[in-house]
Amino acid sequence: MAAIDRPRTHGAQPRRCFALLLALLCAWPVFADALNPNRIVIGRITDNPRGDYVRLKRLLDVVLPYLAAQGIREGAVLLARDPQQMAGYLRRGRVDWVTETPAMAAELQSRSGAQPFLRALREDRNVYRSLVFVRRDSGIRSLADLRGKRLALQTRSSTSAFYLPLITLLDAHLSLTELATPDDHPGGDEVGFLLARSELNIATWVHKGLADAGAFSNLDWDNPRRMPPSFRSDFRVIAESDSVPRAIELIRHDLPTAVADALRSALLGLDRQPEAQEALRGYFATARFEAIDADTQRALTALNARILPLRKELDR
Repeated sequence: MAAIDRPRTHGAQPRRCFALLLALLCAWPVFADALNPNRIVIGRITDNPRGDYVRLKRLLDVVLPYLAAQGIREGAVLLARDPQQMAGYLRRGRVDWVTETPAMAAELQSRSGAQPFLRALREDRNVYRSLVFVRRDSGIRSLADLRGKRLALQTRSSTSAFYLPLITLLDAHLSLTELATPDDHPGGDEVGFLLARSELNIATWVHKGLADAGAFSNLDWDNPRRMPPSFRSDFRVIAESDSVPRAIELIRHDLPTAVADALRSALLGLDRQPEAQEALRGYFATARFEAIDADTQRALTALNARILPLRKELDR
């Protein structure tokens, strides 16, 4: 694998602000009684703690009554800023159930032994893929033309707007370097990637010339809130990744079997419960939960084999 250089500058202030907001939103006494057998805790790695807390809490409130027969009387939400923190929560039993993208599911499975449990069908689609796009007037027509250029990605927790594009570039034998700001530029033989934090920012940066290329999912490409139609008409897709499962629910490896079975049964039946529809829609536009079949497991295994070495390279 080609070496991946680190950015030249970092900012600590956003991380401190995130930590403060995370602490305020996760004020329930999870730490004081982490292994309370009467409580179930749902978690997520997030850079949007306020919004994700609400999404998880609403679904948890709907699920909780279905777990009463197993002695579960309480629910809590515990968010993490990165996979290392969430893996620690899972290992220590502070989080029981996590919803994540395939890339983060692979990371948590490796770090904590968490087990893929169900898949979430979001916006009526089981899979998605990453698209790499440029301005039509850029002169860039292939991945090879990205040497010496800047690629806007979302965040390090994104499967479709971080991991899949980087894997696609590495498969094309391109060397990567991480940039801190759009003012930075890579060497002539490298592709410089930088984080724009949101899909709309990615599209805007490419359209305004702050980045030479961008990447996110085919679903975001079709979403006018993330890809304004006026922008899309000026763009051209130059590469696509393989398709991967969209969203994975995981449980900690030592969650009691009876609780895991009750949780699985509750989630699989939620789409047939009228009172659960609003919570499901709020849970990242989930239509229903499905079992992880053989095709999904094969796709996850193949993805894991690519993501984990990339993650280690990024963390060097």
